[in-house]
Amino acid sequence: MEKKNVESELHNIKIEFIEFYVGTAKAVVYWHVKALGFKVIAYCGPETGNTEKVSYLIVKNDIKLIITSAISPLSHHILSYVNLHGDAIKRIGIKVSNITAYFNKSISKGGIPIEGPQALCDDNGIVEYAILKLFDDNEIFLIDNNGYLGDFMPGFINVEADWEGLNDENSEISEIDHIACALRINEMFLWEDYLNNILASKTIEEYDERRTLDGDKKIGMYLKALQTQNKKINKVLVEPELNKKNQVQLYITENYGSGIQHLAFKTNNIVKTVEVLKKNGVKFNNYPDSYYVSLQQKYPDLDIQDLKKYGILCDVDENSLLLQTFTSPIGDRPTFFYEFIQRVNDYDGFGLNNIQALFEALESEIIK
Repeated sequence: MEKKNVESELHNIKIEFIEFYVGTAKAVVYWHVKALGFKVIAYCGPETGNTEKVSYLIVKNDIKLIITSAISPLSHHILSYVNLHGDAIKRIGIKVSNITAYFNKSISKGGIPIEGPQALCDDNGIVEYAILKLFDDNEIFLIDNNGYLGDFMPGFINVEADWEGLNDENSEISEIDHIACALRINEMFLWEDYLNNILASKTIEEYDERRTLDGDKKIGMYLKALQTQNKKINKVLVEPELNKKNQVQLYITENYGSGIQHLAFKTNNIVKTVEVLKKNGVKFNNYPDSYYVSLQQKYPDLDIQDLKKYGILCDVDENSLLLQTFTSPIGDRPTFFYEFIQRVNDYDGFGLNNIQALFEALESEIIK
């Protein structure tokens, strides 16, 4: 029976939330509200009985982010994480329906346990969770809150009224498209197998641009895309080439290890998204004019006017399009950034043809 429950659960798992550990949660929350159009829903802190940390639940359509910071020297696990990695993603919350069965199955497939199944209760119901290790200092947080009637989990209170009216303009972002992770050299197969075993995902795309024996110029990276059976969880793993100074290696250096390099948010109108976000002060990468000249030559019928104006990359697959653009790093370190992506006519890939253009743009930022 347990095997049947776990197998059926694989068709329902999804990303429930992403949690950041940051130096000052309120400031990071304010930026996400004003710049990206998120809404503050719930809060956990001293007022709710937690004397070591504060956490805010912010939401934009189907995207849930938890922004957490320490308020006590006792919170060494948060303080040490931020001290080492800067403001960065700590946890990926994965929603499942049978925590114990899923956790045990994950362990049997090589999952590394951090915390076994636990339960939190209050007047709104019960939330069960368990935690698995990921990369150097990240975690997969398995959560079952199906029976919980509150905003998130016990310990959080609703604070929507305190944050009303800060930004009512719609940025059009709707859900998490994928999570991209930067890995040390020779970690690709380790974490590819680990994630595919835990999530029952499959490797669906591979891109190898490492230097060849004859010295051909390459961008110096190795990429694989992983996807769950229900296509609800997509992960992109990227590994640099030895002695190649590019943005993947820069992330690993400045992050002091492997971790989550960026989140990609899906939008139904990427031009509107970029227009709104630029007006709100969000900085985006710039791409060379040569990219758009080449794109127009390759696809004469493609209207590139708005793409060039708003700095949007485009990948064409017959009648389908992938439109994407990337912000500059959102913090003080040249590490974490956001991607915005629009899939036209059910484009199902990850824009591998645009990787060269992205790297050229990021390389120029590194030089600056």
